[in-house]
Amino acid sequence: MTPPSTFPRPSAADLLEQAGARAGRPVAAITQSAPALAILANAAAFLGVPLFPLDPALPATVVADLLDQVGGALVVGDGRDLSTERILRCPPGRWRPPHGLALLIATSGSSGRPKAVMLTGDNLAAAAAASAKRTPLGPGDRWLACLPLFHIGGYSILVRCALAGAEAIIHQGFDAARVMRALETERISHISLVPTMLARLLDFGRAPSPSLRHVLVGGAALSAPLAERAAAAGWPIQPTYGMSETAAQLATLPNLPRPWRQGHVGRPFDGIELALDDDGRLMVRGPAVMAGYANPTLNPGDGLSDGWFHTNDLAEITPAGDLVVLGRADDMIVSGGKKIHPATVEAVVAQCPAIESIGIVGRPDAVWGDIVVAVFSGDLGPDALLDWCRANIAGALRPRAAIRVAALPLLATGKPDRQALRRLAIGNDAEAGAAGQQ
Repeated sequence: MTPPSTFPRPSAADLLEQAGARAGRPVAAITQSAPALAILANAAAFLGVPLFPLDPALPATVVADLLDQVGGALVVGDGRDLSTERILRCPPGRWRPPHGLALLIATSGSSGRPKAVMLTGDNLAAAAAASAKRTPLGPGDRWLACLPLFHIGGYSILVRCALAGAEAIIHQGFDAARVMRALETERISHISLVPTMLARLLDFGRAPSPSLRHVLVGGAALSAPLAERAAAAGWPIQPTYGMSETAAQLATLPNLPRPWRQGHVGRPFDGIELALDDDGRLMVRGPAVMAGYANPTLNPGDGLSDGWFHTNDLAEITPAGDLVVLGRADDMIVSGGKKIHPATVEAVVAQCPAIESIGIVGRPDAVWGDIVVAVFSGDLGPDALLDWCRANIAGALRPRAAIRVAALPLLATGKPDRQALRRLAIGNDAEAGAAGQQ
């Protein structure tokens, strides 16, 4: 790809080329720094190479598997030859949609093996344009990005702002006090939040500045009481729904109706087709839908059927054409907007001494969506297990509650009985440790 002359060459593009970036070779970025990821996004787009930002908290085995899926990636960032420190010395540049494959985003499938989603420049541009029609964005607007840029919800903010001529205000993670100050003093017009973040901001008891026109809330189930609380406090809430496979949003309510039905996210964006399969799972097709799941040759089509992507979400489509998301059809846990597959956590907790067997499930929570619960058997108490988890598991993967049982409930196949585990987690009728703070 030859970039247009009006698109100045980012100096980080030189660093990437010197490190070995070339057409068709993904650049995997593993860094704690959100500003560094933004710089790399612009440089990779200029060179026409796909960027693959990865969560630095992922276990090494998961990272290795994801890199195998995409084949021969150049890895940059923390602890690499092309380090985060060198990247941060470069000015940010400006993102433009490249031809062909632009972005790889890691997600978790119902099988438990994380997958890399392939998104083209056209996918990202189509998603941004459709979003701007439902959530108007233009020059002078400022979108606060406090979601991780290695997830589509955060990365898509960079794309939307670049294409609309708006400004992305990038925070390093979510700090409730810092975000609240920014909303009150920095003329923020847009922000994307998961329900947990919204709850923490509401705890300050202050309404944001009138400059804030759009508060998109997604990534996990937004409870009706939390939505009503926010609306009553003057927050311009917009329930939204999307996923990595659709380049983020595919439906967003322009405002919160009163009363609001949980899961109601309004009509799909322009160009998005919706259907339900025989099991009630949502199917999606349109210009923002991924090119496919990654493979070492980066050929499109994996995970699609005649252009349709079959999600793992149960849904309703109302007579008016509105989408209502009912919940996940698989075992996925969503805690604070972070998607967590039980098998990933089970593999780590199983390393705890004195653990005999372990099952991980989600317990519904009005603020977090789910909290991660460990149901286990073994020669230690729940509090001891939680102490071990605090010392050995970072972030949203860490169990916040533990329940000890004599033996895990099993199906006839010998696999854990997930429904029985959930009943234990919700009923909490066994020896248990208390949930902690996330």
